[in-house]
Amino acid sequence: MLHRNGSFIFATCVVLTGVIRHASMSTAVAEDVNPNYASFAKAVLDVRNVRLTLDLARCTAHGGEARGPQVRGSIRFDAYMIQGDQTIAFATTHFTVRTDNTAVDEFLSFRVHPNGKVDVRTAFLSPITFSVTQESEFDCDIGQGATFHW
Repeated sequence: MLHRNGSFIFATCVVLTGVIRHASMSTAVAEDVNPNYASFAKAVLDVRNVRLTLDLARCTAHGGEARGPQVRGSIRFDAYMIQGDQTIAFATTHFTVRTDNTAVDEFLSFRVHPNGKVDVRTAFLSPITFSVTQESEFDCDIGQGATFHW
């Protein structure tokens, strides 16, 4: 379920900004910018140290035309899985406190498809019940909102 009200988008921006800063934000120039699925898949299988730079404002809300929030940064991941359909899946999670002082666990998950499409999903979970309290989804493209570096 995608919430589109202003307070949720603001909360998503605040939390994503914290995640992206916490997960290795850097002002250094990346070694290589790799704009396609094939080079990304090769880097994953070669166990390269891959970083994703994310610019949600260059993505759209899932299934719509509205642009994502003004959130940019970089993230490193520990593990990747190439599935039978060649989709590359990876995720991260962290515990944080939102601006309203509510503690949450946040999942950020990504699916990169062979056609260069990138699905981005955020989900906030209650740390007590682990039930999903809010979620949002964005559609990006490699080189358009989601760029891989190594």
